[in-house]
Amino acid sequence: MQKNLSLIWLFVLCTQLMYAQTPEKKNKRGGYWTLRVAGGYAWPGMQNSEGIMGPKIDPFSPEKDGLLPMANISDTLPLYEPVRGSYGNGINFTLGVGYMINPYIGFEMGVSVLKSKTFSCSQTRGLTQRLVEGPPPQYQALGYYFMQANISTSALGISLMPSIIIQGAKPGWKVYPYSRLGISMPIFGALEHKVSIDVDTIVLGLIQNDPYYLGKHVDVTLKTEGTVSLGVNGALGVAYRPLPYIMITAEVNGQYLVTRAKSAKVTQWDTDGNDRIADRGVYRSEFNFVDKLDGNSNNADYNLNYDKNKPKDDLRPTGPFSNLGFNIGISVLLSKETLKKKEKKKE
Repeated sequence: MQKNLSLIWLFVLCTQLMYAQTPEKKNKRGGYWTLRVAGGYAWPGMQNSEGIMGPKIDPFSPEKDGLLPMANISDTLPLYEPVRGSYGNGINFTLGVGYMINPYIGFEMGVSVLKSKTFSCSQTRGLTQRLVEGPPPQYQALGYYFMQANISTSALGISLMPSIIIQGAKPGWKVYPYSRLGISMPIFGALEHKVSIDVDTIVLGLIQNDPYYLGKHVDVTLKTEGTVSLGVNGALGVAYRPLPYIMITAEVNGQYLVTRAKSAKVTQWDTDGNDRIADRGVYRSEFNFVDKLDGNSNNADYNLNYDKNKPKDDLRPTGPFSNLGFNIGISVLLSKETLKKKEKKKE
């Protein structure tokens, strides 16, 4: 948080210095405030090679929960196909307040809301039966019996975007190019993962006590929250001013951002319509993400004295939010000059 505040203060200082170095006499149009509303759609970018994270499904170690790269998996074919993309792929809306020091240079503080595309995968996994209690428990395959798991994930986030704006606009021009360069700072949001699992009723008597198979149908929701992350964004566009106080923009924009997870929590674990979260306990329902695991971590793989009544420590996953897209926007320009012209037209 302190790092983010330092960057904001540095940004404001730079814009104030630019303002101080711009003589009023040379500012033919004068400074003006802008209020911008924009919306558009973005794609993953040029490579689309980043992995999407999802809840771990593994019948041979069902007691080891966590997040792994999502993949389409079939134990019958066999098949393993990773799901790739970016949570930056989706619709976005921006509200920005800015100040143009002169016709060429200004700054803006934007708030951007992103609703990502939903990513999904399907996994057909062979069922197992618990043979030996842990630690660690041991499982054996049940032969030709399988479970079907469907996993989906999406993101909803809000970011602050302080930016510097450069316009190629001489006084009087109605159409001109512009560019914007800024910082992406996520301040709110989460990833939501949903899992549904179906099991053949024939084998429920053998596996009903195991974590995945408390019933015929299981619905799970897991929410992941992020910690401090920083990225960069930019845009190239064309502006059109049909009126002195109105500006319409069309732009191509891009962002490079990788978020870091802070924690995750299972908020739903329903078995055949019944809430069974309490059966899992805190260790199986809450996760604290860290950068390393050792003998002091609350993780059974590294610490035999781990506490089942505390969240599980696990390695920190990341989420790709880089994208490339387009936006259409409209801005209201507020200055003494534009307001006077507006009053004259009304008269």
